[in-house]
Amino acid sequence: MKYYSKSLDILMKSPVTDEMIQYLTKVTLKVLPNNKYNNTVSQHHYPSPPSSPNELKTFQQQQRLPSLRAFITRLVRYTNVYTQTLLTTACYLNKLKRILPRDAKGLPSTVHRLFLACLILSAKFHNDSSPLNKHWAKYTDGLFSCDDINLMERQLLNLLNWDLRVTEDDLILDLQFLLEPIREHIMKTEIQIKKRTQRQALQQQQQQQQQQQYKVYQATRVPISTTPVHYNNISIYSSNNKLHERDCSIASNMSSATLVSSSRSSSRCGSEIDLNKRIITPIPCKLVPDNNMTYSTSTPYIQHL
Repeated sequence: MKYYSKSLDILMKSPVTDEMIQYLTKVTLKVLPNNKYNNTVSQHHYPSPPSSPNELKTFQQQQRLPSLRAFITRLVRYTNVYTQTLLTTACYLNKLKRILPRDAKGLPSTVHRLFLACLILSAKFHNDSSPLNKHWAKYTDGLFSCDDINLMERQLLNLLNWDLRVTEDDLILDLQFLLEPIREHIMKTEIQIKKRTQRQALQQQQQQQQQQQYKVYQATRVPISTTPVHYNNISIYSSNNKLHERDCSIASNMSSATLVSSSRSSSRCGSEIDLNKRIITPIPCKLVPDNNMTYSTSTPYIQHL
């Protein structure tokens, strides 16, 4: 029922459409289903001309009587009636259908009179201000006079026993044909929103699980060691407490004395290895004797090749 209530709110706030006018036309024709004049205008099968003055007036009125749908469309265009006021006439028409006998008949303009009377009562009962009956007579383009409108209004009030109340359940029941497409659209929209919400919640849950797994991984991961391993005055930082085998063997097997002795024994002419492993490239050289000068091996003259 909540979907029908939402659909009714949407329907009452929407503008008047041709679908609404067509629906009201069908509802009005169902009030007098056995009226032989319901289809005469559309089929252009008019009865023979009458002989009496009263019958002549009815015949002339029938000659210029528009179809019921055209009549309702003209009233809607002239009055700019609200959607609520227009659709409430369906409730009054259905009440008349339950009150009147099934074999009830009328004149060719009876269905026009029924709809106009229901529309006038709906406008007067549900609105603070509404057109006067003389204005309604103008809206019919002279089809009905002000006296005719006064008479049909009193007759309708007597048939309805002056009970013009319309509840929400009455509107939902009588306008179900117009409410059903709106209800289906609302249900489909809510299902789509629900699926989208569930998908977003699942994505958030997956993201949270990934974040938790990353936190667990960071907590269980062995931190990088910051304790340096010294080798030849060079600090080597180990990753995950794993040193290269070569560095470990060098650092463990070689002492500072061994390094010093090895550096002394390996020194040659023009080359030297310091403790910091800085290697000076040896320069090829030879001793050149000089007749004018005396020299010793400690201070040789060096000539580059």
